[in-house]
Amino acid sequence: MGDLFPDTKPAGATPKRSNAELGGELPLAPKQTALGGGTGRAVAIAVSANVWGNFDYHWPVALGEPLRGQRVRVPFGRGDRMTLGFVADTRPAPADRGLKAVAEVIDAISPFDEPLWKLGEWISQYYLTPLGVVLAAMVPSAVGRRPPQQEAVAFLASRASEWPRSLGPRQKRLLDELLEAARQGIEPLSVEDLLRHSGAAATSLRRLAGRGLIRLDARPVQLGSADQPIEPDPFPINEQQQTVLASLEPKLAGGFSTTLLYGVTGSGKTEIYIRAIRQVVAAGKQAILLAPEIALATQTLTRLLNRLPRVAVLHSALGSSQRAFYYQQIRDGDASVVVGPRSAIFAPTRRLGLIIVDEEHEPTYKQDNAPRYHARDVAVMRGSLSSVPVILGSATPSLESLRNVQLGRYQMLRLPNRVRGLPMPNLQVVHLRRELQPGRIELIGRTLMLKMAAALDAGRQVILLMNRRGYASYVFCPSCHWMLVCDHCTRAMVFHQAVHLAMCHYCQHTMMLPEKCPACAGKLLLFGMGIQRIESELSRKFPAARVARMDSDTMTSPRQFRKVLDGFAAGDIDILLGTQMVAKGLDFPRVSLVGVVSADTSLAIPDFRASERTFQLIVQVAGRAGRCDVGGEVVVQSLHGDEPAIRFAAAQDYDGFAAFELPNRKETHLPPYSRMLRLVIRHRDPEVAREAAKTLAQRVAVVMAGEDVTVFGPQPAIVRKIKNLFRFQLLLTSPKAGSIQQRLYPAFDSLCRNLGAEVIADVDPIVLL
Repeated sequence: MGDLFPDTKPAGATPKRSNAELGGELPLAPKQTALGGGTGRAVAIAVSANVWGNFDYHWPVALGEPLRGQRVRVPFGRGDRMTLGFVADTRPAPADRGLKAVAEVIDAISPFDEPLWKLGEWISQYYLTPLGVVLAAMVPSAVGRRPPQQEAVAFLASRASEWPRSLGPRQKRLLDELLEAARQGIEPLSVEDLLRHSGAAATSLRRLAGRGLIRLDARPVQLGSADQPIEPDPFPINEQQQTVLASLEPKLAGGFSTTLLYGVTGSGKTEIYIRAIRQVVAAGKQAILLAPEIALATQTLTRLLNRLPRVAVLHSALGSSQRAFYYQQIRDGDASVVVGPRSAIFAPTRRLGLIIVDEEHEPTYKQDNAPRYHARDVAVMRGSLSSVPVILGSATPSLESLRNVQLGRYQMLRLPNRVRGLPMPNLQVVHLRRELQPGRIELIGRTLMLKMAAALDAGRQVILLMNRRGYASYVFCPSCHWMLVCDHCTRAMVFHQAVHLAMCHYCQHTMMLPEKCPACAGKLLLFGMGIQRIESELSRKFPAARVARMDSDTMTSPRQFRKVLDGFAAGDIDILLGTQMVAKGLDFPRVSLVGVVSADTSLAIPDFRASERTFQLIVQVAGRAGRCDVGGEVVVQSLHGDEPAIRFAAAQDYDGFAAFELPNRKETHLPPYSRMLRLVIRHRDPEVAREAAKTLAQRVAVVMAGEDVTVFGPQPAIVRKIKNLFRFQLLLTSPKAGSIQQRLYPAFDSLCRNLGAEVIADVDPIVLL
């Protein structure tokens, strides 16, 4: 966020500290300059482990000159386990003690130029993460290896009726993945992708192959290319787009700036991105475009890729050899445009000229494991360090970005109307309580059902949003009130009808559904509003309609997304049912009706951003309707239709919602009027976790004495146990960016030492569960 560096200088976020305070903070060396030293030299290595500070190693003369940022392997710890590390500095070899030697150098060229190295240091300090962990996240592990010529693939060699009942949950998940791929015509799946998406181990795969249920084979690795033919512009831009581009043009010439592009859905923001990127590429520079979920391979993104030169796509669904290939193309300048999700912000562009963050409000830009960075904020910092412009785009900007506009840190440019003069869709809020029939659980109310029938009869298409996976949110016994709860977490398990398994959405643990209540042998009931239940209801109410479902249970690879979206575009699918992924980036002219099955799902989350997320989700999915001359309708079903977030979304009134929500945040000292740090303390023993939280709270209070920082807790986390670990939390808030980190970063190692429990630091958290 802009106030991380109020004077547009990165040093403003975290002040310089001594080497002792930082555990070895280093002066910056020029790009690709050897760090120097004599033959008897030592190097400071930042290891990729949850340890603070750098560690000295002997640098053998045979390894050549060390370069800052070079990846190496070093023996680390008492067992001398080979560990990834990064050269951070050189120093004279100590005379009074021997050092372990660096075992291997991975890179002939350092992956980090000066701005990227500074960015890594800033992320380490701001997000309270060891430098080695940060640097490891910035470079794909496959980079530097010789790419394999072939990759292992898996085929399904059996029918579901032939699967033994004795299969374990992970083996069942592997078969389900392959079955879904076969149904969609995208078989085979690479073994690397299959294991990553299913969470299974290679041993499970080999057992299935040994039983003849699947077949393993190999195929040549397809690396692709950053070169492709460029399509011409489909239509001229309108007057509003021309005005926005004219305002951006001087910024695109160079120098740091941050622009918030607020444009209603269908206003042509993508066209602005394309033409801005072309301008910087024509000047011999490179551009980075971040998308919230690259795996969607949306129609908009496909059009964008076809109209830009030398595009490289970076995302986790690529095989390791493909990631290494594209990384090298970017680093060597053979790719002019980089497109990807949050990790693409670390692309090694040596001639960076522009960063664009599309749908900047999306929570998927926040990394949920260390380093827990927010890609939007990292993009702004990288723009500052590289002295390049940053564009943040959204139809529903985050309140943090809006606040930075109000403070003058960002400039806002608006696209208030849809292209070609198309009207915004008509949005109707339906109070679902009035349409429920006693004794029946119907998720599609009468109003939505009639409008769906009319749209289908007219040959139009329908998108339905239900932001909850699974079939039943609760499995319980009405006789004794027993509920199926995950053994490893304190959350109810969700029944997934497609695989006939109950699943915990927190730890992914699965189990078979009990035939009877384990407590009283009574009959179990399945209750709740899940997307699979809606799918079953659609098959009853619209038996002739062709329905496709998009959620994380069915869409586990870009090819699956592409298959469904291509079918929808071709008219082979009548109803597209999905979770929040159908709210992003879809542009289909035949969609005349969008239905939000339950607008209350996100409101029920105990989080201060619940209202904002509800508003954003409704407005975003409503924007999928009416993208042609026919016009569109949106039906929002709700049990709480009078909620302000729903009322403002129904009126498509972003300014009104912001004017309502911001004073509430200000009064309660919540973001964007403060900065927040969440410390989660977890352990298998609840008492150990509780005592560790108390001790940490006392230590933090001492470190923060005299600072304008408020500490809440310790208190149990909202989700008290996940993966058998009991969780407590501390919340720290401050009106000034970086003030918490300035005190905590130098002391964080000692603060967490000898607690007997694990501590997780989440800076600027977007989820408080």
